[in-house]
Amino acid sequence: MRDLRMPAPKKKVTARQLAKLLREWREKREYSQRGASDALGISKRTLENWEQERAMPQGFALQALLQIITAKARR
Repeated sequence: MRDLRMPAPKKKVTARQLAKLLREWREKREYSQRGASDALGISKRTLENWEQERAMPQGFALQALLQIITAKARR
């Protein structure tokens, strides 16, 4: 059976780097935290925790989030 998991990211992303990327992505698009969390399909509290470096997604969720942010950054 073929392994359907995505490969691990090449570079480890720290909580600080993720927080900075999220804030920049959100502010560039003039999203409030509520608007950004709705666009990402997560709770506002989760976004707050990520932006304040209290938590961060792990594994596939982190990789998927980074793909969404970079895909939307190109638009």
